[in-house]
Amino acid sequence: MKQEYETKGYFLYERAIDQDGVASLIHVLSAIEKEANNYGFRDLIGRLPAIRQLALSPPLLSIAKEVLGDFARPVRSVFFDKVKGANWGVPWHQDTSIAVKKHIDVAGFGPWSEKQGVIHVEPPETYLKNTLTLRIHLDKTDRENGVLRVIPGTHIDGRVKSKQLINIVEKSQDRVVECNAGPGDVLLMCPLLFHSSRKALNPSHRRIVHIEYSSMTLPDPLEWYESAG
Repeated sequence: MKQEYETKGYFLYERAIDQDGVASLIHVLSAIEKEANNYGFRDLIGRLPAIRQLALSPPLLSIAKEVLGDFARPVRSVFFDKVKGANWGVPWHQDTSIAVKKHIDVAGFGPWSEKQGVIHVEPPETYLKNTLTLRIHLDKTDRENGVLRVIPGTHIDGRVKSKQLINIVEKSQDRVVECNAGPGDVLLMCPLLFHSSRKALNPSHRRIVHIEYSSMTLPDPLEWYESAG
């Protein structure tokens, strides 16, 4: 798993969560269905104890420690859904920001932004290389409902500028992989891997619990927004 992840920038861990576990997560997440922007909800660990427990329990924490080492712990969580009323496409990009508690200027960190009231900043590249994203699938995910698309190996060169990314993508269309998955499957992904998703052809639930892990400590006085463990 670790070798393939490091080479390709992603790895699909099939049936990591059993069907009872998936059903339990769907039930827990139903609590936010009536909230605004519930198709892109942040701070799951802080809001839902069951998600905090999930992030700190096997197999997720075990996966994170195998990839990042024994100091890995969850630092950000997001819920994504893609339904008829929120059927969006996401262009090719890298995930280059982290979530922190406060805007405090520290050398090497910036620019800054805010998403749904959460402060984000672009850190030095080493933090991104030592971050692992786990995407827990709660529904069958394929082309019909806007599956994630990736270009293997594009994480290796680190953070790239937007124009360079677009040029690489244009030359790499024959390498695009659709990360089809079933309920309970967990996709490991490096934040620096080029990824995108199209609008769903037949919008239905495409529920994803997105949890990021890091093995690094931020320089004082910066703090991870959702650090747990």
